[in-house]
Amino acid sequence: MATLHKSAAMKKELAIQPVGKQSTKIGRPVSKPDPVIVEQVLEHVAHGGTLRAFCRQKGMPSYRTLYRWLDKDESFLSRFTYVSRFLGARAIAEEALALVDTPPPIIGEGDNARMDNAHVNWMRSRSDLRLKLLSKWFPQEYGDKVGIDAKGDINLTISTGVPQT
Repeated sequence: MATLHKSAAMKKELAIQPVGKQSTKIGRPVSKPDPVIVEQVLEHVAHGGTLRAFCRQKGMPSYRTLYRWLDKDESFLSRFTYVSRFLGARAIAEEALALVDTPPPIIGEGDNARMDNAHVNWMRSRSDLRLKLLSKWFPQEYGDKVGIDAKGDINLTISTGVPQT
């Protein structure tokens, strides 16, 4: 009986205690984006660099922190999405052109001089990868145009041979 009395008293005591204002969000609070780092991120991505490569640099925030900043700050998100990524895609396309335009080294001497086929294939695969990524990321600008024209004009007449009354 004493334990019943104790537990009932504890329930009353807990119910009476005022609860302060508590946050409904779980986890660590998101810090405000550092304007200097935001500008560095935008410039790095606009020059064709990746976000992960930026985060690997010494003294830079983690990949998750940058995405938290993007979720929190609308102006950072819009500048990142519409300006930096678009300019970064242009930089990657220019890099692909530079890879293709680079003359391969000549190996051998005299009558045996020839282009290094391994180097040519390596450069081609590097440029192809960049172009494939661009076509996935920005299909409206770098994707293949697939023209499919179809009309839905179908007339169907069914004859059953049964007279209609």
